[in-house]
Amino acid sequence: MTISPTHEPRTFDRDAFLKGSGALIVGFSLLGGVAGKARAATAPFPIGPADVDPSQLDSWLAIASDGSATIFTGKEELGQGVGTATLQVAADELDVPFDSVKLVIADTWRTVEQGYSSGSNSLRTEYGKSGVRQACAEARAALLSMAATKLGAPVSSLQVSKGVVSVGGDTKRSVSYAELVGGKKLMRAATGKATPKPFTQYRIVGTSVPRVDIPPKIFGFFTYTQDIKVPGMLQGRVVRPPTLDSTLLGIDGFPGLEPEGLVKVVAKHNYVGVVAHEEWQAIQAADMLKVRWKTAPLPSFDTLYDDLKKLSSSSEQVLVDTGDVDAKLGASGKTLTGTYAYPVQMHGSMGASCAVADVRGNTATVFTSSQGVYHLRGALATLLGLPERNIHVIYVEGSGCYGLNGADDAALDAAFLSQAVARPVRVQYSRADEHKWENFGVPYVINLTAALDGTGKRVAAWSREGWTASRGGRPGPPANLATGVLLGFPEGALQPSSTNPSSKPTEVDGGNAVPSYAFPSERIVTHTGVHAFLHGPLRAPNRIQNTFATELFMDELARAAGLDSVNFRLNHLHDPRLIAVFRAAADMSSWEYRPPASKIGPGRVKTGRGIAGAYYAGRGGWAAVVANVSVDTKTGKVTVNHVWAAQDSGPVVNPDGMRAQAEGGVMQGISRALIEELKWDANGITSDDWVTYPVIRFQRMPKLDFQAIDRKNEDVVGSGEVVVNMLPGAIANAIFDATGKPVRQVPFTPARVRAALAA
Repeated sequence: MTISPTHEPRTFDRDAFLKGSGALIVGFSLLGGVAGKARAATAPFPIGPADVDPSQLDSWLAIASDGSATIFTGKEELGQGVGTATLQVAADELDVPFDSVKLVIADTWRTVEQGYSSGSNSLRTEYGKSGVRQACAEARAALLSMAATKLGAPVSSLQVSKGVVSVGGDTKRSVSYAELVGGKKLMRAATGKATPKPFTQYRIVGTSVPRVDIPPKIFGFFTYTQDIKVPGMLQGRVVRPPTLDSTLLGIDGFPGLEPEGLVKVVAKHNYVGVVAHEEWQAIQAADMLKVRWKTAPLPSFDTLYDDLKKLSSSSEQVLVDTGDVDAKLGASGKTLTGTYAYPVQMHGSMGASCAVADVRGNTATVFTSSQGVYHLRGALATLLGLPERNIHVIYVEGSGCYGLNGADDAALDAAFLSQAVARPVRVQYSRADEHKWENFGVPYVINLTAALDGTGKRVAAWSREGWTASRGGRPGPPANLATGVLLGFPEGALQPSSTNPSSKPTEVDGGNAVPSYAFPSERIVTHTGVHAFLHGPLRAPNRIQNTFATELFMDELARAAGLDSVNFRLNHLHDPRLIAVFRAAADMSSWEYRPPASKIGPGRVKTGRGIAGAYYAGRGGWAAVVANVSVDTKTGKVTVNHVWAAQDSGPVVNPDGMRAQAEGGVMQGISRALIEELKWDANGITSDDWVTYPVIRFQRMPKLDFQAIDRKNEDVVGSGEVVVNMLPGAIANAIFDATGKPVRQVPFTPARVRAALAA
């Protein structure tokens, strides 16, 4: 039950790699569900790239002569437990022991292309019609057909237990998978006709199988990207400009003696890097190199939200417009308006990113912790001027990234420097590199206006206008990342404006800009411009920002209507699964049904409770969260005491795994709600360490009660980004309930809370 490359050697010999041999493993898109052209190669170590038939079951799995099964997946294990959950379904579908299944992960010459590991879609994909579950069901059907021929019995009479097929359980009339195909290819096309088992028949799926990657991590023999060593490997370091758009004026070399161990200074456009024999030598050379820059000043930190509204290069997306919003707002006797602001935040991975690249001639091998090895391969192909098929990108787990940290940039850096010196190069980022040169989460400012109907109890019209920034993104074009920008690759344009809005809000996602509630009259508009920073997906991108604004505004409307927060929401919900998680969270917390801010206590420290909920990414998960907080009205400090979370992600694949995702989401959500905010001045980003960009510490983790709603007759959807969405809104509503004052700007720092109390 290993996950490659967990137990593979930490050293890597390229020549031996290229001389390798093995059975042909092909990559394909089952039922056409995987984007992009499938490619494959020989395994375990291919001799160059190979074009192969994209429709064979051998793409997905191989049965060894000892009966063990190897599953090939394009979905990365990022530390979230998806590898273990994938092994669970493979073992159940194949009817083999869990301990006999191992996983090869995200290797562009060995595994199926399945896009990015993002958006809570990994298990949704693997348990769907184009993933491992379907492939294993097809393989089992193929093996049963072989066994029927071998045993002279109809398939309907066969049973499988621990990889052994028998006629009605008769051990004398049996044959193992190993005897049928062990060490050979299945040589079967995927038909898409096999029906996977229902979740009610699974024995391993639905249980808390311990994560297989934890023991090697605990005992120190897990291989991270930082551990990869290649014979003849050099060390690289990037010499950073003050700001992303600064211009290189000149390189004046080193004062005095050349640094020890220096191999080469590499420069192109606005990119400067050094290569040395040892890592410390590369660090010293980068620090000593005299480089002259023309600084492109950053815009004011204090005017971020005004600047977002003024960005000239903007795209307008009218997501929903029922056409009657203005009329209904004008006719209402009770209208509310609020403006909500969400800052630039960083991924802030605990470990700084690292990559190793070996570019020689017309081939390249890159070890990376990217969330999308196939898309990174495309960026590398453009950067290196090589065909994609000649680039071998191998996923090796790094620090958790929540979307897009420095992993892809480090891979581009290592590859570019390796090509420049014709030797393998390792690039290890510093803490400042990781903090200052990632693709940050997007900021938002959102104006919300709503009118209550004649009863004063329901929303008659809802208008939402938001402003955000977008520049760069996931790998593809190199200039989606800082390394590509510095190297002078062209940046992409914004998405064209859209003037064809939907009149059916329930059919639109829009990053949760469209509320999960049903309003009779609705208009949703988002303006996107180009700000100074590169941006990219940060856990629940756009959704955490929009859900915060929507959920705080809903509590303000509930108070105006004189209704309890939960009941007010239920008045506007039709989705039964969202209704269920709201009721579950309320029941878990012994919710006191009353209007928000109707029971403000005496004394300096006041307590309150707030609720927030939504479905994620077009019904890709449902969650509701209740938070209990204390507010020190003198200092403005907010303490989260207790959180109750209810989540529906379809069938519960691994209960402990789902709870772990919720725990992480709660912790990160509190951190982003109360603490996290990128800071900068005209000369660059000033949040360059854990002092200048603090994050939550474990001692601040509140008590958590979590309930997973297990729906075995539904499809598997995501868990990783569902609960985290709700924390800023739930905490904001708890502060509002405790004090009667809404705090509409994240993070809810003591200063902002004091200002709101004094307003």
